[in-house]
Amino acid sequence: MVAIAVETGLTPEEGEKAVKKTLKRATNLFYTSELTQDEVLNLIPIKPIGEYEEEIKNLLKTKLIGLF
Repeated sequence: MVAIAVETGLTPEEGEKAVKKTLKRATNLFYTSELTQDEVLNLIPIKPIGEYEEEIKNLLKTKLIGLF
């Protein structure tokens, strides 16, 4: 994620800071709000990888989970 931030123009330090804040806030929202998972996901106005969602889920099931 930091590498992507750097590609978009941030310094590595700024990228790390942005990623840390984003992950912390996302985790807090997900676990401390009283929203359901679907409600949290619906807060994202644009889902840039939405068209690949099923492919990504399949990769997670067949490749990533297999590693564990």
